[in-house]
Formats: sequence, structure tokens, C-alpha cells
Amino acid sequence: MFRWIIALCLLSAACAPVSEPPTAPQQAAVLPDWNMTIEGHSVRVHLVAPDTPPPWPTAMLLHGASGLGRGFMVWPVADALAERGVAAAVIEYFDALPDNVPRKGAVRHFERRERLIGQMVNHLLIKPEVMGPEVGVYGYSLGAFHGLALAAKDPRIAAVAALAGGLPRHVPVSAVARAAPVLLVHGTRDRVVPYSRARETEMAWQTHGRPASVLQLKNTGHVPAPTDRKRLAAIAADFLAKELLFQVASLP
Repeated sequence: MFRWIIALCLLSAACAPVSEPPTAPQQAAVLPDWNMTIEGHSVRVHLVAPDTPPPWPTAMLLHGASGLGRGFMVWPVADALAERGVAAAVIEYFDALPDNVPRKGAVRHFERRERLIGQMVNHLLIKPEVMGPEVGVYGYSLGAFHGLALAAKDPRIAAVAALAGGLPRHVPVSAVARAAPVLLVHGTRDRVVPYSRARETEMAWQTHGRPASVLQLKNTGHVPAPTDRKRLAAIAADFLAKELLFQVASLP
């Protein structure tokens, strides 16, 4: 239903292909341009918006270590969020790193990416179409690690849905004292990011009395099966929409 919204990004090889034909370009052209300039680098942001007028509760979606690629772990969540009245900003955050940086998803660049993603939150929150003062985050794999670091350290984060990630080792457990609520979705047979990382993260949140829940995916590896992705997207979107709408209802 919302695939026409991302028609502008179909010129990029990094965008997910769609089976249905795109709607006329003039419909997509009315969307706001959410691309950003971060430390002199142009960062692509693909907006999937609700049918309702802005401002919208908004979530940023962060891809894994191999980049956005076909986006099969991201686009279903973006569509599900839009169906629930939440704008989804799919951010190609590797764009903020210089072209000469090898392996942009490498661990050694984590804190640098973390700083840059913090600036991306700034850019989202100043947009008139974004209903602040907080945003949600969905992250897959490396994006989930970044989302959980934001949840622990950035008070502007309302909630994080993390798939196949964990709290980064450099983030002290003490930082979780005021952390945002998190949903941790993880496969028990994940050989890239062990399931134990989800349990460690849950324990860090529970130690400080912060809301955290784990959805265990039995007999699932790092990449859930295609038959499970729509269901998991709905679960992540339900969680983020509920938390974001709670924040909206709490505004004075």
C-alpha cells in the first residue's frame, strides 16, 4: 500500500525492488525531502509516510553491516509503521562516512558511526513533519546495536525494536539507568550475534528497572526466514507505534 512512497529511491541500486508498478512520479514528488548533510556528506533518507497529514510520530530505521542492499529486513517494518500512523525514515547511515573508509560496518568505526547517527536524530527532530520531542528506532544486526546504544544514552529516543543485536560492550550498564523501553527479537541459532547477547541486554535493562522484553525465535539464525518477516515486522511496528503514541498522549 505504501510502496509508492519510496518511488523516488528506485533510481538507486540500494533500494528494494518491488513487484507492483510504481505510481505516477508526481504523487511521490509531493513528499518532503529528508536527505541530510552530516559532516559534509550527503546521507540518503527514504521516507515511508502514513496517509494522514503531518506532523507524524516518527521512527528511524537502521540497516545492518552490509548496508541497506535490497532492504528485505527494513522495508516491511517501514510499511508496517506507516500503516500504524508512524512515519519511517530509512537512513543509509554509511553515507556519512568518507568514501575512503574501508569496511564501513567494521567494529572499529562503531563510536564514529554512533556520533554521526546522533546528528541524524538532530536532523529528524527539527523537521516540521516530525512530531517530537522523541523518535523511535528500529535496527537490524549492526543497526540494532546502534539502536540499543541510542536507547541507553540518548533521552530523545522513545523506544527501540532491535532484531539480532545487543548492547555494545563499550556502553556501561550504568548508562541504562534512564534507558528507553526496548524489544529484543533474536534467533536462538544466531551464529553471527549469539542469542546470549539479547539476554545480557535484557538483564542490563532489568537491573535498572527499565522496560525490556525478549521475543525468542526458536531454531532461527541471524536472518529470519522470508515467511516470518512480515509477522516480525508487524510485531516491531506494534511495539514502536504503541510507545510513540504513548509519548504523544503524554504531551502537555
